[in-house]
Amino acid sequence: MKEKKQGTNVLKNQLFLWKLCFKTCPGYMIYHLYDAFRYQGIIFLEHVLGIRYVLRCAEFHEPFTKALIYIGIILLINLIQIIPDGFFIYGWSYKYKPRLYRALKEQLFQKASEIDLFCYDDPEYYNDFVLGVSESEATIDRFLNMLNMGMQAITVLFTTGVFYLMTDPIGIVFVVVSFIMRFIVSTKLNKVNYANRVKVNPHMRKRDYVSRVFYLKDYAKELRLHPRAGKQLEEEFAEANDNIITEHKKVSRIRTWLMFLRNYAVSDFLIDGVYISYLVYKAAVLHTLNYSDAVILFNRTGSLRGCLSRFADLGPAAHENSMFVDKIRAFLGYEPRLKQDVGDPVPQGAGELVLDHVSFKYSEKGRTVLNDISLTVKPGEHIAIVGYNGAGKTTLIKLLMRLYDPTSGSISYHGKPVNTLKPIDYHKRIGVVFQDYQMFGATLAENVVMDDMKKEELEKQTGKITESLQAAGFGNKLANLPDGLFTQVTTEFDKAGVDFSGGESQKVAISRAFYKDADILIMDEPSSALDPIAEYELNKAMETAAKGKTVFYISHRLSTTRDADRIIMLEEGNIIEEGTHKQLLAKNGKYAEMWNAQAGKYN
Repeated sequence: MKEKKQGTNVLKNQLFLWKLCFKTCPGYMIYHLYDAFRYQGIIFLEHVLGIRYVLRCAEFHEPFTKALIYIGIILLINLIQIIPDGFFIYGWSYKYKPRLYRALKEQLFQKASEIDLFCYDDPEYYNDFVLGVSESEATIDRFLNMLNMGMQAITVLFTTGVFYLMTDPIGIVFVVVSFIMRFIVSTKLNKVNYANRVKVNPHMRKRDYVSRVFYLKDYAKELRLHPRAGKQLEEEFAEANDNIITEHKKVSRIRTWLMFLRNYAVSDFLIDGVYISYLVYKAAVLHTLNYSDAVILFNRTGSLRGCLSRFADLGPAAHENSMFVDKIRAFLGYEPRLKQDVGDPVPQGAGELVLDHVSFKYSEKGRTVLNDISLTVKPGEHIAIVGYNGAGKTTLIKLLMRLYDPTSGSISYHGKPVNTLKPIDYHKRIGVVFQDYQMFGATLAENVVMDDMKKEELEKQTGKITESLQAAGFGNKLANLPDGLFTQVTTEFDKAGVDFSGGESQKVAISRAFYKDADILIMDEPSSALDPIAEYELNKAMETAAKGKTVFYISHRLSTTRDADRIIMLEEGNIIEEGTHKQLLAKNGKYAEMWNAQAGKYN
């Protein structure tokens, strides 16, 4: 039952790939099958019927002109079929295969943008995700190769099978026995290869990560300033490489034996040794077989054996490929808990945010990051969230944005639980500057808008984009850019692009929040890369841009937070102090201690 279920699953996975490929490029897929049939058909016509006819002409003293005419016909057929074959191999394949890759990867990328954020915190899930994406192109290549192998094998099996039945049916027995034995061995070998691939995958990811560190310019300065860190990374690379070698060594002996059995014991020995002896005996001793037929039968035995070998390998290969398709389909079939377009519409305008006994941890066995947080935020209120590293500040903000749902407790907006609101609408109400913001290899305008817009649409928004950048303090830099808003960010893909400094990049990230014109603004360390003057200008810009909006500031630099309506201090996931700047200083607690440690910067 288990094997039957596995076989059904393998078939479903191949049908999944066929539907994807045929829907994307139907003409290419049809010709792909035809090309395999044509290839083996021509070989049979030329190498079996043609050579047999010529040999018979020689054996039975037929006129040479008969053989010459037959050879000419075959050459003409060969010449005609070469033309479309050239287009297919050197043109269509290069044109259409990337479309197949793109079709699958677009599905993967779309799903990656939908899956719950906590999936990235699960190492097992993330390993499967990375394996599925990294193998996506190879999965399609293997599938196309299997289709080609299968169609060639069917063509050979039909043409050569009929020839054997008409000439020497006993020869089929030798080939079938070889096929069955090879199938059994190949199945075992592919299982060993797949299990080995899964075990080396985490070590390969680590090795690839270290490789990226050494060639990406993001790390170049750090590695030159801290050469010992580079040495440590080299050691980790060597360790990961050694682990990969160790995993390969564990299966090397069984791999060697299985490959020996597959390639020699059940193939060469049985066919090249036993079967050729049988043919010689029939032709030379019994005289029941023409010498020309004996030569063709032995010659074609290799083709039939190769055909059945391909059949034998086809099942295990499909099974191996299916294991990767399983991961891809599992990823594509994952149903996010947070469905972007499901829920109630969000009421207009800024509303009251209420956290009611909210607790959270990233995994069931993990530590509690937030513990019994209760908080009410009025519309238009400016809240500063402070605390030392690891206090839970950013996690609290992720819950407010509903990137995660609380482990216990609830969050409501406009009096409605946020988990009943349509996430895509709720997220539109929030403008955020993340502490770990990213710049993308696109134009400056696209980096601000962060939406799917064509250049013509962006050009209509230039006024608003420019205002957002100026409000974030980027106006002077914008005036000196070679292509203005349409300057390419980073020089990685465009020599005319511009690499912004840390402070300039942060201003661009801040401008995203201004451009969005949201009801709630969240600023996670918004001035960490800014100098004091830029920080002062940002705070003034925030006063203007944030009028009537609910604002959350997260910062270690208390100059950004002291003008907030209320300050919340977190420690180890708990609210330990709450009040205005003056109230908390008068309380002389942890906030006052943090303020006094930084006071010299702001007095």
